[in-house]
Amino acid sequence: MHTSLWRIILRRCARHRALLFVLLAALAAPGCGHRRKNEAKGVAEPAVRVMRPETRTIVRVVGQPSFVEAYERTSIFPKVTAFIETWHVDIGDTVKKGQVLADLFAPEINEDYHTKKATVELDEQQVGLAEETVKVAEADVEAAQAHLDEAKAILDQYEAQVDRWDSEVKRLRRDVERKVIAPQILAESINQLKASTAERAAAKATIAKAKAELLSKRATVAQDKIAVAVAKATVDVATSDWKRTEAWVGYLKLYAPYDGVIVARNANTGDFVLPSTGDPTAYRGPYISAGGSAAPIYVVDRTDVVRVFVDIPEHDANFVRVGTKATVLAKAFRDQPILCTVTRTSWALNVTSRTLRAEIDLPNNGSEIPADLPKGTREDLAQVKLPKTDGQILPGMYAYGNVIIERPNALALPVAALSYSGDKTFVWSYENGKAVRTEIETGVSDGKWIEVTNHRRQSEANAQRNDGESTEQSASTGHSASTGHSGDHSEFATTQAKVDGGDGWAPFDGSERVIIGDVSILTDGAPVLLARKEGKAAE
Repeated sequence: MHTSLWRIILRRCARHRALLFVLLAALAAPGCGHRRKNEAKGVAEPAVRVMRPETRTIVRVVGQPSFVEAYERTSIFPKVTAFIETWHVDIGDTVKKGQVLADLFAPEINEDYHTKKATVELDEQQVGLAEETVKVAEADVEAAQAHLDEAKAILDQYEAQVDRWDSEVKRLRRDVERKVIAPQILAESINQLKASTAERAAAKATIAKAKAELLSKRATVAQDKIAVAVAKATVDVATSDWKRTEAWVGYLKLYAPYDGVIVARNANTGDFVLPSTGDPTAYRGPYISAGGSAAPIYVVDRTDVVRVFVDIPEHDANFVRVGTKATVLAKAFRDQPILCTVTRTSWALNVTSRTLRAEIDLPNNGSEIPADLPKGTREDLAQVKLPKTDGQILPGMYAYGNVIIERPNALALPVAALSYSGDKTFVWSYENGKAVRTEIETGVSDGKWIEVTNHRRQSEANAQRNDGESTEQSASTGHSASTGHSGDHSEFATTQAKVDGGDGWAPFDGSERVIIGDVSILTDGAPVLLARKEGKAAE
């Protein structure tokens, strides 16, 4: 009885087994779908915090170990080959500009100098003699002129006599014809006329001779004047030669080029010294020439002003200018930083180290600001705050230089809000409830905050468009994408859009909303929820 009942029940259950499975699946489906939906919602919409770029003054300090150098360092080499006759100063001595440091001895130069000087004196006397000759010639010209004038006066006298006797002869001829007077009287008058005519001709010849003599004397004067000019030119040549020799004599004394301190001496009495080329101090000691075969007689340092060098990395080079604030710490001088400014920069970067040379000038303790420095340098030195001490800043001291870069009113974000991929920088922007990965450009940073300058949003549509353009470009040129040309075209198009100021790039204006916190859970273009009211983020 019981066995038959169970068989009936099993047969009926078998008929409805498929229906049972369908019912069980229908009952289970709503519960599973709800759970998956909740799980998907929790992953796709994470809670995030956002902030806007803040206007801040970003201060960045670029520091580097350095050393102190004299404002000027000069190596004193001999100009001539000579012996050291006397040396007057030793290392550590303070010298004044123009002070004699050593005397050299070269007898042949002195003898040549005296010879040239005597030649000049002789040539000057020749000039005097030539000038006297000109005076004599000019006197001769005056005498010749007087003689000519005298001859002209005599000619006038004879002209008058000829005219008188000619008139007399004509009158007597008429009287003779009328037989008023005897013919002998006419003959006598004719003789007088002939004599006066002859004398007149002689006077004319004398005048011609006097004119020739006058021309000769004048030519002599001109010749003598040329001789004077030649003599003077000879004096000029001899004087120039003498002055050149005098300059060589001047090289026999070694002078201090400026007020300073002797930091090296290689002078000994009787040393045979030779001229040398180059400035060995450019190699920062030990005061030996580039060839290593000659040392300077003296090395003089100008210590009323000293210099400190700081090499600025390439990334910060554009922010360092003349007048940028700086500090120098020279512990051997004083365990207290010196407030100062950058005095000058090299403007160009060193191609090897990729750094910009910045120089900081410091007035030495107890020294007045020199008046021979440029106006800008004097103004910079006036701003330096030296600590109170009796010590001096000595060249060669170890120093640590800091250059302070300030960027006031800069829009900045926390450094933690940035991410990097290759050579590009990104932030996550909050736009219309979604997280958007945005490429940006940055400026100076102080380690906590970083200046943000421009941002660029590359949407999916723009990305697809750029990819399509690059593919078409590759197809039109007959190159496949595998050759890398499509990628190059895309990069070129991106760069061109950036240079041309395309709508893909824009400067930060402070209205941008940037996601901060843990951004590792974000997906580009995925929706997000705001965890709290928007506001400034804590540092």
